[in-house]
Amino acid sequence: MLPAPLVDRLRTQLGHLPELITLAHLALAPGSGRRGARVSGATRTAPLPCNPGTLSLIGPTATATVHDEYGDQDDTPGLDLLAGWARTVLEDRQTANDWTAWSRPAGHHWERTVSVAVKLLLFHLDWAATRPYARDMADEIGQLHGHLNRATGFPIAPTARRLIVCPGCDLMTATVRPDTKRECGSCGLILTAEEYAARVEQTLAELAAA
Repeated sequence: MLPAPLVDRLRTQLGHLPELITLAHLALAPGSGRRGARVSGATRTAPLPCNPGTLSLIGPTATATVHDEYGDQDDTPGLDLLAGWARTVLEDRQTANDWTAWSRPAGHHWERTVSVAVKLLLFHLDWAATRPYARDMADEIGQLHGHLNRATGFPIAPTARRLIVCPGCDLMTATVRPDTKRECGSCGLILTAEEYAARVEQTLAELAAA
C-alpha cells in the first residue's frame, strides 16, 4: 500500500501529464528542434526535424518507462504506459467484483487517449494505491513525469509540501494531508489537526516546566 504522501504526489503528477504530453507532442513536430549556431549574416543551420530529447519517449527508441509489448505504439508520448496501467487497475477492480469498477468518469470511454487514461487512473487511484502493483505504477508514472519534464523544456514541478515536526519521533518529517490530518513520513504517525495541536500544547507545557 502506498503511503498518503506518495498517493498525493502521484495524484499531482497525473494531473500534470495531459499538459506535459501535449508539450512533448508539439516538440515532435517538424522544425521544433533548436536551431544551430549563427554562421553568417541571417543564415543559420537547418533545424533538426524534432526535439531529440523527446524521441526516447516513442517508437523503437523508447526507454524502459514506456511499454510496447505488441509493437503498436503510436506517436503520443507515454500513452501506452498510461493506458496500460488504466486497463490493469480497471480489470483488477472488476476481478475483485467491486461495483465501483463499473463506474466511469465522464467522457468517451471507447477512445484511447491520454485524458481518458488519466481520468480513469485518478478515479480509481485510492483503490490502486492499496494493490500489490501500486509501487511499480507510482514509479513508472513518476519516471514518465520526470522524463517529460526534461524533454519538453517547460518543466512543471510538483508543488512543494511544507514539512512540520512530528510529535512522535521529533523529526521534521510530517506533512499536512489533503484531509487535514498530519502524517509522518518517518514513523508513520497520523494525527487529526486537533490531536496534533493538543500534542504541540503538551510539548510546550513540558518545555516550560523543565
